[in-house]
Amino acid sequence: MEIFKKNWLSSKPIDRELKYYLLKGYIAKIEDLISNGKLYTAMSVVETELHKLYNIKYDRDMIELDGRIIVGINVDTMDLDYEYPVSSEEDVLMYEACDTAIDLLEKLYRKIRDFWRSVETKCLISEIPDRKPINSKGYVMYVNKGSDLIEVYYYEEPITFKMSWSDFNLKYVSSIDNNIKSISDFIAIKEVESNKDRFFRFDSKAKGYSKKECMIPLMKYMLFNRIKHGI
Repeated sequence: MEIFKKNWLSSKPIDRELKYYLLKGYIAKIEDLISNGKLYTAMSVVETELHKLYNIKYDRDMIELDGRIIVGINVDTMDLDYEYPVSSEEDVLMYEACDTAIDLLEKLYRKIRDFWRSVETKCLISEIPDRKPINSKGYVMYVNKGSDLIEVYYYEEPITFKMSWSDFNLKYVSSIDNNIKSISDFIAIKEVESNKDRFFRFDSKAKGYSKKECMIPLMKYMLFNRIKHGI
């Protein structure tokens, strides 16, 4: 989802109040996502924008470093003295807006992460019927309290866990009735087909959160870390 307009920080006019007004508008939209239970989407939007802002800030530091001119030697410290390129007023305002945006978005990101961890405490991922830690693929069942159906997803363990959990893929397979018999029957059928699959269930008691934009990503996050640590 795109919330931040492309080049919103560098586009003209460069005006302090205008940039702050735009930033507050973008943050309001992200807070709407949070209010609607779309935590993963909100988190992804903020992460992406912070990455861009960090790059702008880093590029500024490198420009100042590379553009410096030696003007002498400090005889007291025996260090070189430099002069740095003079920035235009617009550049100064843009970088000030960049610093403000980083500060506000970092605070917002911490808020989203706190909500994310709070939802995580209302969820449980467990392996059924037994542990098969050496197997590298399997199924995870999304069991939402109060729902008549369980959604089943297939996964394959990533080649390397250096990847981000967000790049870990789950593939929807089917839905089964939300009862012990249906779960047992599904596992029995799959175990006849192969003895190399693991089976997990993800139980959620969280309410008011988007399944697509919070709960499924959270299930993926918890499963990824579960198999990553060999539990």
